[in-house]
Amino acid sequence: MTPRHPPSARTVSRLRMLVKASELLNSSLDLDRILDVLLQYTVASLDATTGTIYLYDGSKGELTARRMRGGKELEIRLRVGEGVAGYVAETGKTVRISDAYKDKRFFQGIDQKSGFRTRSMLCAPMKNRAGKLIGVFQILNRKRGAFTVDDGKFLKSISIPATIAIENARLHQAEIESNRMQRDLELAAQLQQQILPKNLPASPLFRLEALTQPCMTVGGDFYDVIRSQDGSLILTVADASGKGVGAALLVSTFQAALHTYVEFGIPIRDTVTRLNRIIYEDSTTGSFVTAVLLSLDPASRVLSFVNAGHNNPLLIRSSGMVEELSTGGIPLGMLGESTFEVGRVVLEEGDLLVCYSDGITEAMNAKGRLFGEERLKLASLKARRKELRDVVTSLCMEVDKFAGSRPKADDLTLLLMRIPDTTAADDS
Repeated sequence: MTPRHPPSARTVSRLRMLVKASELLNSSLDLDRILDVLLQYTVASLDATTGTIYLYDGSKGELTARRMRGGKELEIRLRVGEGVAGYVAETGKTVRISDAYKDKRFFQGIDQKSGFRTRSMLCAPMKNRAGKLIGVFQILNRKRGAFTVDDGKFLKSISIPATIAIENARLHQAEIESNRMQRDLELAAQLQQQILPKNLPASPLFRLEALTQPCMTVGGDFYDVIRSQDGSLILTVADASGKGVGAALLVSTFQAALHTYVEFGIPIRDTVTRLNRIIYEDSTTGSFVTAVLLSLDPASRVLSFVNAGHNNPLLIRSSGMVEELSTGGIPLGMLGESTFEVGRVVLEEGDLLVCYSDGITEAMNAKGRLFGEERLKLASLKARRKELRDVVTSLCMEVDKFAGSRPKADDLTLLLMRIPDTTAADDS
């Protein structure tokens, strides 16, 4: 029997380093810490000068350099197939290069940006046990001679614990993000509940009913009804762009300012103009609020309104005619200075006003079709003689029936008002 040769000192050293690196990798769920450990041990084991770990983003088909050991730390993004690392990601092959500037796959732009001079290179894919690409190792400038076949084998061996550690860290980070988002949504839900009216005003001159259903714990929908000092009734339905805490804070700003202006008797046109300026100054870039603001004089039944880029409220006349309240302007916060027009209609006994958010009309069924305004008009006409709470229930049922099992993609809000018909039975 031929005696086996004992492993070389270098092999023993690398095995020890591999075991030590595996222990450290398994002791942390911090991705940055894991990448630091990987490069520290890999660069030292391969007697190299520096190294980079590229992480693969399958959704973008892109490699991103998360760490560089030695020299400057740069943010580097490569498309799959671009540069040596991109070639390795595309082919799954390990590449050894003794003179990088003589290899046509080498991308010199990174050296030019960093001031580093690449000479030799060892680049290998990092794949998990299912063969899925996780990233790419790129080790540069071996201190003595060129990288060897054994160096490539070592890099492949350390990829196994590396991919496990990286995937575990990513899962951990995703869980942290999920928990953080859930906490933010719970906070936003509390904010939203605080600003929604606890009770709607009651009067023999009008009837009110409202409902809001957020699609993801909390969203940007909002409604309110306020009695002003002159006896007018101020109604609003608004929808802030986005979801979660940002949208909740935006509608909170809207609600606080609205109550202030109503308390001081600011006319409806001036109120909307001031709200626009506040939303523009306080919101982040691209954020805005669509809103309809209505003011009812219960005695004369004159309804003044401004529609700032919102869904047109439907006025269902007792005769069966339908009018859309569209007069107004652009959404609040899109421009610092905007001009808004005021529309006016006179309500009659038996008239039904339906204010709503786009969660109603943009509800989608399995075929990708929208519920739309025409279906809402038909459903409102069909249910208009029911008690208001039953009208709300009927409209929601129509939307649910149309959407089927498809989950809601947006918040759903309804604010209804009816002028009682004194010749008919009380609908309260």
